Amino acid sequence: MKKAIRKKGYIAFTTFLILSAVVLLAGTTLALLSIFQVQQSLAGEKGFSALYLAEGCATDALLSSFYDNNYAGGSETVPEGSCTITVSKVGDNWVITSTATVAGGYTRQVRVNILRSGRIQILSWKEI
Repeated sequence: MKKAIRKKGYIAFTTFLILSAVVLLAGTTLALLSIFQVQQSLAGEKGFSALYLAEGCATDALLSSFYDNNYAGGSETVPEGSCTITVSKVGDNWVITSTATVAGGYTRQVRVNILRSGRIQILSWKEI
């Protein structure tokens, strides 16, 4: 009789161990998935911050190019990050490239192609 009770005890203990391992594995998987989701969300947010900064710097460069025919770009540092403006000119056709970097090393670039003949006409504006 004692052998039958012991066998039932082993079966119950083995079942408990297997179920515990499955629950632990499922819990660990869910925890890791949520951590990865948070990291992806943060990366997306930082990427958008860098894009918004690049677009803001490109807008500043457009304003500067409107007032100064000799505008050549430069670097700006703001609390959100830093951006570098490069300007290449072929006659009245200018290409303004704004590269912005925010905390964490997230970088985005915006290229604006303009025609500058008395007034500024934006030919294209895109993220590269």
